[in-house]
Amino acid sequence: MKKPAFIVYDGIDGSGKSWACRETKNMLIGRFGLKESEILLTAEPTKGQYGQKARQMLQSQADPESNAKELLDLYLMDRAEHLEKEILPALRQGKVVLCDRYKYSTIVYQSVQGLPIQHLIELHAKMKVPDLVVIFDLDADAAMHRINNSTVRKGTDKFEKKEFLKEARNAFLLLETLLPSENIKIIDAGRQKKDVMAEMERLMRQL
Repeated sequence: MKKPAFIVYDGIDGSGKSWACRETKNMLIGRFGLKESEILLTAEPTKGQYGQKARQMLQSQADPESNAKELLDLYLMDRAEHLEKEILPALRQGKVVLCDRYKYSTIVYQSVQGLPIQHLIELHAKMKVPDLVVIFDLDADAAMHRINNSTVRKGTDKFEKKEFLKEARNAFLLLETLLPSENIKIIDAGRQKKDVMAEMERLMRQL
């Protein structure tokens, strides 16, 4: 694959994107010969001041439709800081950046909360576009089963409700049409892990 490269993993909660992000790092080291120092594994919301505030809101509130504008503002500030301090410097150093969630989550989740989706897209128009975006597609029932049976999650957040995730999944599936100039790939995240990672390897080799 080429370097530098900016690769984003996105999808509804429980879809397995965080796991796949970590596994891809291992794959790039084991099968593509990259060094660990050549890869940045990162995630949004970040652990910065704005990301932490967003996480607190997600965990302390129950209504998935509340505080859409407040969350949007926090995500935008967190993302701008993330780009400036981590993502863009890593790309300038020739690294591969693997990012768990990016603007696509904001476009989807805040649109399901009721904000206009085209406006959300426009707010991100000047932000860095990834070389590859992988959307992990999973139905809401399977996602909720994974969430409820997870041994690594520290509680749930307000978006982890079946009806909300159903709407979010539908919105994620629209992204290919809404953002036709971006390299968005939707993969079936309901398969066995080895099959998901085989497809991830194929996508990496296409880069």
